Amino acid sequence: MKKHLLTLIFALGLMAALTPTNAAAQMPNMDMSWAMRSQLQLQRQGDYTAHATAMAYYNYMLRLRRMGYTGPSLPTGVTPDTLRASMQRLQQSMDAYHASSAANSDRTSNAINNWDYRAVRGCQLVVDYYGQQRWYCP
Repeated sequence: MKKHLLTLIFALGLMAALTPTNAAAQMPNMDMSWAMRSQLQLQRQGDYTAHATAMAYYNYMLRLRRMGYTGPSLPTGVTPDTLRASMQRLQQSMDAYHASSAANSDRTSNAINNWDYRAVRGCQLVVDYYGQQRWYCP
């Protein structure tokens, strides 16, 4: 018993002496300022494009008025229907993106589980009475 206690104390002392005091294995902080700059730049581009489009329409209508046009403003093409259709297309693209991400996650998870069950645990994939695949681990 005394021999085991001395061995334990020696092992703990050796581990404490050899453990580095600084966090060498710790990763440095990630610099994500590039992402913030990118988002701000893209926001500025979007704002500029919207402003330029609005000013082009305004200047066109101003030029028509100076040439004597007295009718209503010309349609811009932006209506509640076009906005709704745009939002629906955006939602559909996000749904497709999320579905593809989920499918990719499933493929990765299945590949990892397949290796784990077959190689590490020695299991087999069998089909049960109801036609569903199950893992059988003897």
